[in-house]
Amino acid sequence: MAFFFFIAFPAKKHNSMSNPIIPIGGTGGHFYPGLSIAREFVSRGGKVTFLVSGQQCAEQKATAEKFGLSACEIPSVRAPRTPIEMLLFPFRFWKCCRAIKSLYRKLNADAMLSMGSFTSVAPCWTWPADKPLILHEGNTFMGQANRLFAKKASAIALTLPLKYSEQLKKTPARITGMPLREAILEAAANPPDDIQRQELLRAFGLSSEKRTLLVFGGSQGARAIISLVTETMLLIDNLHDKLQFIILTGADDNSELEKACSDAKFAARIVKKDPDIQKCYQAADCVLCRAGASSICELALFRKPAMLMPLPTAKDNHQFFNAKCLQDANAARLLVQSETTPETLADVIREWLSKTSEWNERAKNLAQFARDNSTKDAVDLIQEVLKEK
Repeated sequence: MAFFFFIAFPAKKHNSMSNPIIPIGGTGGHFYPGLSIAREFVSRGGKVTFLVSGQQCAEQKATAEKFGLSACEIPSVRAPRTPIEMLLFPFRFWKCCRAIKSLYRKLNADAMLSMGSFTSVAPCWTWPADKPLILHEGNTFMGQANRLFAKKASAIALTLPLKYSEQLKKTPARITGMPLREAILEAAANPPDDIQRQELLRAFGLSSEKRTLLVFGGSQGARAIISLVTETMLLIDNLHDKLQFIILTGADDNSELEKACSDAKFAARIVKKDPDIQKCYQAADCVLCRAGASSICELALFRKPAMLMPLPTAKDNHQFFNAKCLQDANAARLLVQSETTPETLADVIREWLSKTSEWNERAKNLAQFARDNSTKDAVDLIQEVLKEK
């Protein structure tokens, strides 16, 4: 699922903002960029209301209200997956559009910012053609919903350079980056000195004398990566005096991984997740992760050597295109999941440990993808479109 922004502005001559409305749903990778933009609107004198949908409604609503943002639930429609769903889809979609149109009348919104994905189709479909529509694209290969409405849009905000510029349909576009949490931006801007990093590693139960590999797979793709790392450890057990791990598993039961670490004598911090992932980045010397847009933008800010393994089930295989974009810029190492065996990963890890200068050069090249003013730039773009309209 994705989120999309309805941003309402009064008809005034000056460029002030009063009532942005943000329907949002899906994973943290969708929610937190929206939260960042919402807080920027508030800091500029606006009033923001979240409209939430999806399985994480309650949690996201509570988070929004924590930051002084009101939130309420809206209906959403998934893409049909079965013959019965295909038969019911037109009615469900029409019902969703009707509810959204009713909401438009109540909110009197003047512009929309859509983050894409199928859940943005109904709002974009029903959005008046004479009012500004701004799209935000997170990946190098534009998502299906954004491709559908690119021609209708007034402007498109990009996170990464598009692989196929024709997907823009000649609509003006600008790279603004992916809005990230303030804690991540602050940590990236203030890297720890040697003493602070030693203390951080000590708090994790790790040593400053070893190289640290951070491993995570995100909300959808952790299992395959963790399984691969578990098998790989037994092949590189002779490196236990040089290498240690921080592993975010996404799972409650990590007994198999813990046993592998113990058998191979690796020091490791193994947890389901870490809300302060910025500390993990600060402690790490290299990162093995998926190739989602948010992860890539975080890696770019922290300038960490990266092994990127795209999630093969990602829509339109967009994570592969993200990782390929970085590899072509010599800014990361691309590992295709279907082609990466424990033996392959073991070789890559050995290469990283032995060819430090080459991997550090990749980390430096990540700088071209870093955007520390993404939230501000996205809001600036919206204001510019409104001013033109």
